[in-house]
Amino acid sequence: MSAAARNMRLRLRALLVLAAVLCGMLAYPADAWAADYQCSQVDLTAVVETDGSATVTDQRIFEFPGDGEARETLKWLYAGFPENAEVKVKRVRLAPVDDEGNVVDEWTKLKSTTFQIPWRGGGRPEADGWAFDRFQDTLYAFVQDLPEKAVVEVTYKVSHAVETYDDAADFQWLYAPLDYAVDLHQVTAKVILPVAANAAVEPNENVLAWGHGPKDGTVEISQDGSITFTDPSVASSAYAEGRVMFPVGWLTNLSEEDRLANQGSLQYQWTAQYEEGWVDRDAHRLIMRDSLASGLMGACALFLVVALLVYARWGRERPPSFTDDYWCEVPDGSLSPAEMGRLWRWNHESPDDAVAMALDLVRRGIVGVRYKAGRPAALLLPTADRLEDDCLGADDRATLRLLEALAEGADRLTLADLSSFAHQRPQAFLEAEHAWQQGLSRRIEAYGFFDNGSRRAQRAMLVLAALLAVAAVLAFLRLGWFPALLSLATAAAVGVLANYTMRRSVRGNEITAHAKALRNWMRDGGWSFAACGLTVGERAELVPYGYLFGVLRFLKPLGENGRVLGTDAAEGAAAPVDAADQLAELAPKLSTAFDDALRVAHHRAEVRA
Repeated sequence: MSAAARNMRLRLRALLVLAAVLCGMLAYPADAWAADYQCSQVDLTAVVETDGSATVTDQRIFEFPGDGEARETLKWLYAGFPENAEVKVKRVRLAPVDDEGNVVDEWTKLKSTTFQIPWRGGGRPEADGWAFDRFQDTLYAFVQDLPEKAVVEVTYKVSHAVETYDDAADFQWLYAPLDYAVDLHQVTAKVILPVAANAAVEPNENVLAWGHGPKDGTVEISQDGSITFTDPSVASSAYAEGRVMFPVGWLTNLSEEDRLANQGSLQYQWTAQYEEGWVDRDAHRLIMRDSLASGLMGACALFLVVALLVYARWGRERPPSFTDDYWCEVPDGSLSPAEMGRLWRWNHESPDDAVAMALDLVRRGIVGVRYKAGRPAALLLPTADRLEDDCLGADDRATLRLLEALAEGADRLTLADLSSFAHQRPQAFLEAEHAWQQGLSRRIEAYGFFDNGSRRAQRAMLVLAALLAVAAVLAFLRLGWFPALLSLATAAAVGVLANYTMRRSVRGNEITAHAKALRNWMRDGGWSFAACGLTVGERAELVPYGYLFGVLRFLKPLGENGRVLGTDAAEGAAAPVDAADQLAELAPKLSTAFDDALRVAHHRAEVRA
C-alpha cells in the first residue's frame, strides 16, 4: 500500500474515532464534571410556627470516596423565601451511617465560624466548622477525615417565612435549589402546619399544596396538617419547590407588621387559578422542551451521518497513479514554487510562498545575495528592464515587483529594510503582500487543481457547522446544557469533516503525490545519502521545496564545491561555496525577516486604525 493511501485511511480512522469519542463523552457527561461525592437521600422537615416563622431540619446522607481521608466543602443554598425573611442557622452536625442510613456512632457537632469572602472561591478555615454567607444565603460546612457514608443535619430558623393575606397564609419553600453540586436522590420534604385546636384540615379546600420541579414528583396532604413533597431524584441542573396555602387564622401569634403587609388582598381563589394555569403551561413547556431536545438530538445524529457520507463521497482523495514512497525531483516543472505551495496547503495563503519564490530567483541568478561577516545581509535586485525577460514567468515578475516595492526603488533590499518598511509604512506593506497573494490566487485558480463538487460540499458543511454552533447557544438558553453540548460537539465534528472534505483534481493529486514523496525523501535521509547522484544545480532546485514542505532542517550541508549564487564579490567573506547550502542558509533568515515584518505591519496597521 502506498504512503498516500495509508495517510487517507489513517485520516478517515482518526475522524471516525473523533466522532465516537464525542458521542461517548456526551452519553455520560455528568460523571466527568460532577463532584467526587454523592447525595443518596434527603429528608427535610419545615415546622411552620404560629408567628409565621419556620424551623427547618435538613438531613442529607452523603457518600464520599472510600479512602477514609475525604476532605470536602459542602454547600447549602437557602433561598426562595420572602424578601424580608431572615435565615438563622442554629446547628450543624454529622454522624456516620450504615448502608440502611442508620446512625452507627455519636453525632459530631461542627463549630460555627465567621464567614470569609475568599471561601466563595474555594478557600477554607484550618479546622472543621461551618459558616453562613448571609449575603448569598449559602451555608458552608468544612469537614475533613469523612467516613465513606455520613448524614449531615442542619437546623435553621426562617423568620417571616410566610406571606399573609386577608384570607390565607402562603408558604413557599425552595427545598432543592437550582445548580446544586450533585444530583439529589430520594428527596422528601415535609411541611407541618400549625393547625388550630378546633380546626379541621380539608385537603384541597382549606389546605392547598402544589409542587414545582421534576415531573415525577408527588404531593400529599394529610389530615394531621402535614404536606409531603417527594422526588425520586432532582438533577443538579434542576430544582424542586413546594407551595402551601392554609387559613391565616391558624397563625395566632402573627406580628402586626406581617398581618398588615398585604391587607386588602384575597389569595385563595387567585392562587388556585394561577397554579392551575402554571401547571398547564409548565406541562406544555415540558412537552415542547422535551420534543425540541429530542428533535435536536435526532438532527445532530442525522447531520453527523450526512457529514460522514459527504466526506466519503467528496472528501476522499482519488488514488494517484504514482505510488512510490520517495522521489528526488521537482514535483512538476511547469509549476512555480509558489504555485506548488498553494497546491500543497489546499490553496491557503502563506508568506512562505513569497519566500520560496525569492529563493528560486536567487537560485536562478536573477536575484543576488550580499553577505556581511559571512551572513546574508541583502538581496540584490535586477534592473527594471530585466522584468521583460522572456525567461521570467508571471510569478517571477510578481515577486520581483513585490521586492522592488519593499525596497522602495533601491537596487538592493536588506533584511533590516523589511522591518523598517513595515514600521514606517505598514499599510503599504500589507497592500503589496496582499496584491501578490491575490495574483497568485488567480493563477492557481486557472489550473483547476481543486474539485468544484467537493468545494461546494465543504462550504455547505461549514455553513451547517456554523448553524449547529448557533443552535448550541440557543439550546443552552432554552433546553439546558446537555442538548447544547451535543449540538456543539456535532458542530465541531462536522467542522473537522468539512476541513478535510475538499479534494484535489486528478492532476493536482498526482503532483501532490510526487511532492509527498519528495518530502519523504528529504526527511528520511535521502538528501544525505543520495545527493551525490545529483548535480549542484539539481540540489539547489530542490531547496525551495524543502522549505515549503517544512523539512529544511534535514538538508544538511554536504561541503561540495560549486558555484556561488549571486554573491556580492565586494563583501567577499565566508559565503557558502555550494549553491544548495547557500539557499538552505538563506531560507530561514529570509523567512524570519519577512514573517517578523509582516507581523509588525499588521500590528501597526491595527494601532493606527
